[in-house]
Amino acid sequence: MTVTLDPQVAAWAREAADRQNRSLSSMINAALRTTLVHESLTALVIDEEAELAAAYDDVRLTQAAERDAGGAA
Repeated sequence: MTVTLDPQVAAWAREAADRQNRSLSSMINAALRTTLVHESLTALVIDEEAELAAAYDDVRLTQAAERDAGGAA
């Protein structure tokens, strides 16, 4: 694959790669991987009902642990 960068972006990326002792290609690959992962994570659908159920379970477990701790004292 061939990628063409804006000259200013290319200069910035080259400088960043030099500072990290990396190749320009490895910098671009890492940035692309990071962006793809970020985009895929932000595209995930959040199940609101499941989130609320999990939060409710956390509260119940915390309350039960507090009761158990109070009874053991």
